[in-house]
Amino acid sequence: MLAYLAFAAVAAAGDLAGAVAVTATQTRGGSTRLRYFVAAGAGFMLAAAFVRMLPEAAEVEHAFFFVLLGYFGVHLFEHTVAPHFHFGEEVHHDALLRPSAGYLAVLGLGVHTLFDGVAIAAGFMITPSLGILLFLAVMLHKLPEGFTVASIMLASGHSRGRALGAAGLLGVLTIAGALGTALIAEHHVGYALAVSAGVTLYVAASDLIPEVNREGGPALAWTVFGGLVLFSAVDWLLSELLPH
Repeated sequence: MLAYLAFAAVAAAGDLAGAVAVTATQTRGGSTRLRYFVAAGAGFMLAAAFVRMLPEAAEVEHAFFFVLLGYFGVHLFEHTVAPHFHFGEEVHHDALLRPSAGYLAVLGLGVHTLFDGVAIAAGFMITPSLGILLFLAVMLHKLPEGFTVASIMLASGHSRGRALGAAGLLGVLTIAGALGTALIAEHHVGYALAVSAGVTLYVAASDLIPEVNREGGPALAWTVFGGLVLFSAVDWLLSELLPH
């Protein structure tokens, strides 16, 4: 239990680090660099979902119903409770957001981060190698996530302190997801992983990939492919070092 809580805590720190990047500098260069994390994260997360999460989750009954429940559940939440957001810095000062938009963005991203913790914990409860892979998948989009929520909070007229606090809350929710999964009986972990796989697919395919496509350019496209290559290399290395 301590192992995956530690990994969840490191992932949670990524949210805060992303928020610090935008509150401390608010430079376009930082935004540009973070787009490559988004691209690599999309490739890595899709590979992790299809190659490792879905096959492991398929062991439980009605697994793919729970995958769809995770996918469509977060889609429904994002488009009914929370507003749509981009994984990038909000700089459209001529269309400054309402103050409530910042809190709604925290609510929407909070669902993602809760399942980040669920995925990390469920992965470790199945095999250490799967847990590390899912931790890396989560970590790759944590910096853009913290960057996003902080920039939306600032664009909504909130202070830097509240922007950092919002990112800190996302980190707490990541740890809460891992803790909650620890309370699930072992024979239910497969269902948690199936729902997490659906959420992972949604975040990668419906949030991150459209952001990459919106920015365009061959460099980002190659970076998405690089995420797949990175996943394959890490998966092979872990298979050599750790038991499955």
